[in-house]
Amino acid sequence: MKLINRAMSAAISGNTSFKDELRATVDAHNAAAHAVTGVPPEEVFLGRKIKRRLPLLIHKKADFDDDALNMRDKEAKERGKQREDTRRGARMCCIKPGDTVIVERSNRGKGDTRFTPQRYTVMEEDNGNLVLINSDGQILKRHVTQTKKVYEWRQESPQREPPTESIPKRSSREKKAPAYLNNYVQSVEEQC
Repeated sequence: MKLINRAMSAAISGNTSFKDELRATVDAHNAAAHAVTGVPPEEVFLGRKIKRRLPLLIHKKADFDDDALNMRDKEAKERGKQREDTRRGARMCCIKPGDTVIVERSNRGKGDTRFTPQRYTVMEEDNGNLVLINSDGQILKRHVTQTKKVYEWRQESPQREPPTESIPKRSSREKKAPAYLNNYVQSVEEQC
């Protein structure tokens, strides 16, 4: 897009045809050596040296190795991927087949939660793409970013004993009435 914008601005400032400027800009781009491969794209496309200002006596084949170009391109893409992953804080997928997940809502109202309460089981996982199935047999395909793993944080014990009544423990300290209450009767005994 930058090339097209540059060609348009050059055509406007030079009062020339934008088609001619665009063609010249694309030719210049294709003639310049590529940053990764070190070979102009035109030579890779056509498989021969391109005539520029000075005429070439012999039109010989371009001397570049396809395997070396592919290797350099692959390494540059891998470096770019690593750089972007560290910048975004990407991490490996922790969802595996057999896990229980909930799925993100596609249309969400104001009071709705982000994820639906319906639980799905992961059948397959392929590079972040999940195949999910629910209890009704409905199958969904979603990306791992649209799901959330459900963790069981309340483990139900298989043998649950009925709760026994707990008797509140009384204080073992002996309570003593204050001395000023010695003149008063504290308990009345009923006589039958």
